[in-house]
Amino acid sequence: MKKLEGASFGIYTLLIASMIFWGTSYVFTKIVLNFANPVTIIFTRLLISSLLLWLFILIFYRKSSVKRGDLKYLFLLAFFEPFIYFIGETYGLERVSSVVASLIISTIPVFTAIIMCVCFKAKITWLNLLGIFISFIGVVLMIVNKNMQLDVDWGGLLFLLVAVLSAVAYGLVLNKISSRVHPIWLIAMQNTIGLILFLPLWLLLREDIVYQSNTVLFFTNISPMMCFWLCIVILALFSSTLAFLFYSMAVSKIGIARSSVFTNFIPIFTAITAFFLLGEKLSLMKIVGMLIVIVGVILTQMNHKEAKN
Repeated sequence: MKKLEGASFGIYTLLIASMIFWGTSYVFTKIVLNFANPVTIIFTRLLISSLLLWLFILIFYRKSSVKRGDLKYLFLLAFFEPFIYFIGETYGLERVSSVVASLIISTIPVFTAIIMCVCFKAKITWLNLLGIFISFIGVVLMIVNKNMQLDVDWGGLLFLLVAVLSAVAYGLVLNKISSRVHPIWLIAMQNTIGLILFLPLWLLLREDIVYQSNTVLFFTNISPMMCFWLCIVILALFSSTLAFLFYSMAVSKIGIARSSVFTNFIPIFTAITAFFLLGEKLSLMKIVGMLIVIVGVILTQMNHKEAKN
């Protein structure tokens, strides 16, 4: 068996942590959609995330900065993600299950690999392509029923496709500047600009948070208000802050093509979280799909040659 090349154990650990945070975010977003509309949820989590990041920068990273020439790239990052991506993801989650949403998002590596090959002449081996194909088959198995049928809301799929395409564009821009801007400054600027972009939508579409009876967390009796704010803080701290920090650090080391493949792990963590928090069933087919995904991701990391920026 050929050895994995390039990345250290630490980089893989950061990537897996990012996928755990993003995978669980679909479940927590599904929960808070019971209390507030998508724009309110997005704006609130970005506001909390931005405040935390700038507080951390003020204490530990005041000497770092962003060059004027990188501001246009940071604006593009924020436009693609969180702005366009969160619109597609959150409105998509209103219409489909958390596991289906995570499946659609896991197609990011497929589109990324195609664009990297066509536009940037990245060299991807047949083994890597086989890994992408196998991991994609794995995530498909996780959401089809025993009759191999997929029954989903197509409007929700369209929103999620928008999220996928924006994530691919985000990854390409991130690949270009991740090595030039300190990760915490990069994510702080990204989320703050995203917050500003969302402000007009929030002012126009905001609704009051309705703390209705909590029936979404089947195993706990915490109040609806506590449920909502606990989930929002988790989304802000882990999904909107740490996940992006860890992912940008990994991209700066091993490139976007190899890093994006790890998004195939997202449906696994989503399915596991939905099983424990929402009581959703974890079928044998889903478990088989998870194992196939893992095999595919391992193959994509073998002898992969990243295109230079």
